[in-house]
Amino acid sequence: MAKYNNISIKHLKTVEERKDALKVRVAVFVDEQKYSLESELDSYDDVSQHWVAYCDKENADGTVEKHVPVGTVRLIPKPDAAKLGRFAVLSEARGLYIGQELVKTFIKYCKDNGYHTIVLHSQYPRRGFYLKMGFVIEEGDDSIFDEDGTPHVRMWMRNL
Repeated sequence: MAKYNNISIKHLKTVEERKDALKVRVAVFVDEQKYSLESELDSYDDVSQHWVAYCDKENADGTVEKHVPVGTVRLIPKPDAAKLGRFAVLSEARGLYIGQELVKTFIKYCKDNGYHTIVLHSQYPRRGFYLKMGFVIEEGDDSIFDEDGTPHVRMWMRNL
């Protein structure tokens, strides 16, 4: 089993760099969770901010791969909120707090750049992660809805 260390998070600036985010998204959403590639590729990438978590990966044979993309998150700017989306961590890199670090980086960016509200659509079974990160399901906006065949719930973080 591979070991991951030396985590770093990079705010991506170019289309070329975004390929690393897409690698993670395809591995998690298309290969693992069986969403269609068409649903993963959308028109929001070009207007969004993207981050990728990188680690060094130590393989079972002792070789080390440097700067391997293992997680990603995307910010879609909305008129009155930042939308957190396309958040994913490779299955073999989960449990290392990489997801928490990505979300903390996302929240800090929002605070530093004048956003006062973050909204997200959580896959319903994964809502506990976001609750631990400080997001809430608001009364009156707590309906479970279908998104690409999966139950989701809207969650908020306000007054950043």
